[in-house]
Amino acid sequence: MNRQLIVNADDYGRTAGVVEGILQAHQQGIVTSATAMMNMPGIEDALRRAQSCLELGLGVHLVFSAWRPLLPPEQIPSLVDGDGAFLSQKAIWARPEAIQRDELWAELTAQIERFQALTGRLPDHLDCHHFVYSHPLFFAVYVELAAQWGLPIRAPFSPEEALSQAVATVPLMEGLPLSEVRDMMRQDRELVQANGVRHPDHFVGSFYGEEAVTLENLLAILGNLSEGATELMCHPGLADEQLLAKSIYGQPREKELELLCHPRTRDKLDELGIELVNFGALGGGEG
Repeated sequence: MNRQLIVNADDYGRTAGVVEGILQAHQQGIVTSATAMMNMPGIEDALRRAQSCLELGLGVHLVFSAWRPLLPPEQIPSLVDGDGAFLSQKAIWARPEAIQRDELWAELTAQIERFQALTGRLPDHLDCHHFVYSHPLFFAVYVELAAQWGLPIRAPFSPEEALSQAVATVPLMEGLPLSEVRDMMRQDRELVQANGVRHPDHFVGSFYGEEAVTLENLLAILGNLSEGATELMCHPGLADEQLLAKSIYGQPREKELELLCHPRTRDKLDELGIELVNFGALGGGEG
């Protein structure tokens, strides 16, 4: 079996610098896919720019744990604080049962519909901002939405392959017993199977964080890809003032951009015969 690689850049639209960095990482590097944050200012222009890159896959980066919703706060009271902004992921983790399923469904649907209205087509896949979505209460909504719209999704973590990766990638899970994390991942896998939703065979989230964003790590990830389709999550960008003011992950985005465009990265892909694709290769969307 061949090895295919989807290099997906999260947070498209977060700031102008993130937009610019992701487009550079596609045009000059190995990024094949991006997921758009539909509740960010300027997303209309960002999507127009992305659509001019004909080979760049575009999905929706569903958001319900940061910034403001698309729907009026009074329509989704369980998702927002007193100022009408989304609850933080810490607050959501503390009381997941307080989130009303119908309100979450309505807000995430609005984000997909806005993408469709602005681009004239469906996204080629769905994923989510922050890993609080991995809680089965929320993951069920995510998977069922994907099934309803006929869209592939970012694959859930596999406890057998990467339980330690799941715990390391989801800081707010670190306080949970590994048995509880494993059970959540099992429930998520069962939800995917029950709904028949397509997804890559593998997911790699270990190209993230200052210590992990090195050329050596990126080349090792490529060298260890399994057969089938793998999604590599990344966060390239230019660290503009807006990003640095609001994000703890600013300058490492520029390092990611540099490495995703590094000649040795492309050479490694060629050497190993790895095919770059986007989620369109999985079917169920345009890309």
